[in-house]
Amino acid sequence: MAIMPPTSIFFSVIVFMLLSNAITTQAGGSGGGKPKATSLVVEACKNASGETQAPNVTKEFCLSTLQSDKRSAEAKDLPGLVLVSIDILKGRVTDASVTVKKMLRNAKKGTVAMYALSICELQYENVVSTLNICQAMIKDHQGDKGILHSLRLPHCVDIAGDTSNECQTDLEDVPGTEALQTDNERLRILFNLNAALVVPYDVRD
Repeated sequence: MAIMPPTSIFFSVIVFMLLSNAITTQAGGSGGGKPKATSLVVEACKNASGETQAPNVTKEFCLSTLQSDKRSAEAKDLPGLVLVSIDILKGRVTDASVTVKKMLRNAKKGTVAMYALSICELQYENVVSTLNICQAMIKDHQGDKGILHSLRLPHCVDIAGDTSNECQTDLEDVPGTEALQTDNERLRILFNLNAALVVPYDVRD
């Protein structure tokens, strides 16, 4: 095997360092790097993972989800963190909606698949609209836990989740929708996470 001369080795090291630095800078500028989990995030995820109503929500899943958005590290309280979490959820629902629209363009008219996908398209739009209302509750009364109790914030999040579940039900046994059903299963876990995060605002507490 040929041995590289010292000058070539030095040049290669310099190029590698510059390239690595460029990649790191690009990732940092685009928000690609995960922010450090603050004590607020860790505590919220610890509480959420302990909810019996959301058994598939683990602390690790919660942390990974919230850390995917750098704004989670900037949240000052639980309502602020929930705003971020709902935004993450809306982004995933929007992605699923885009997938459905593409599938509809290729669906044969008058088929079960076309009708099921059409219902899902509508349900996704309703989910985003409902989540917008949930966020409005938080933004308008972020400093008043009592009002968020009376506004039934958890119920708002539950409605959005139930609406999304209707899409999954309509897709059952529909050929060609397996990938979308898998996406919906992932969405359900994300809905459960949001439901677990807003438990402190449950009127039954």
